[in-house]
Amino acid sequence: MSESNKEYHYSPYMFRLYHFFKNSPSKFTVLLGFLVGQIFISPIAGNSLLLQQVLYFYTYLVLLSAVSAIVVNKVRLYFYFGLYGVSLVSSILFFKTHSMLWLAGSEAADMFMLLIAIWGIQRFMWRQKRVTRDLISGAICIYMLAGLAWSDAYSLCEIFRDGSFSGIDLGDNVFAIRGALTYFSYVTMLTVGYGDILPVSFMARSLCVLQGLFGQMYLAVFIAGILGAFLSQQNLDASGDEQQGPEETDRS
Repeated sequence: MSESNKEYHYSPYMFRLYHFFKNSPSKFTVLLGFLVGQIFISPIAGNSLLLQQVLYFYTYLVLLSAVSAIVVNKVRLYFYFGLYGVSLVSSILFFKTHSMLWLAGSEAADMFMLLIAIWGIQRFMWRQKRVTRDLISGAICIYMLAGLAWSDAYSLCEIFRDGSFSGIDLGDNVFAIRGALTYFSYVTMLTVGYGDILPVSFMARSLCVLQGLFGQMYLAVFIAGILGAFLSQQNLDASGDEQQGPEETDRS
């Protein structure tokens, strides 16, 4: 076993994730699968605060590893690590003191972490010369991370002004309320609008309008543009192979 493989084998779990995202050609496909899996895993945890906390911090540990592997700017990366620390400490202090200010600090740190993750994935995609299936997965990851970032913004609205949303049982635990706001965030971004949860305050309504605009424009412009570039690239590769075929036949 080589020295590098030994280092990888005995390294902590986070560094294994970092090496995976750094070297894997399907990093965004795996991240997308993880984000989609969270939608189904979170309800299984139910009302268990312990399971929800483990799931919550594990999610951001995966994001931390992914962002560390793709972000080039060290200042932005160190800022991201700092936000992760703020989120972790604020969450622990919230469950000890039940102070909503600590919860607000955790939600704000989470939102900025997600924004940095989105920016990091976007910059990584801009640096690539070819559009691959994995980059398409990266574009979808941005869409899903944006939904989580908006849910943090909605949580801050509810923290600083009770009753910003109707249809939410404020007697539930913090993870149940956050889950309801995450559901509302994705429903809003998809412009489904079931009407079971409604924005009441002015700030909540403004955020909903911005998210609806983002969701439609992102799918119609960015995702469609990436898919179009990928298909045209595939057609060029196919036509190039067809042109090489007759030439090789003539030479023979």
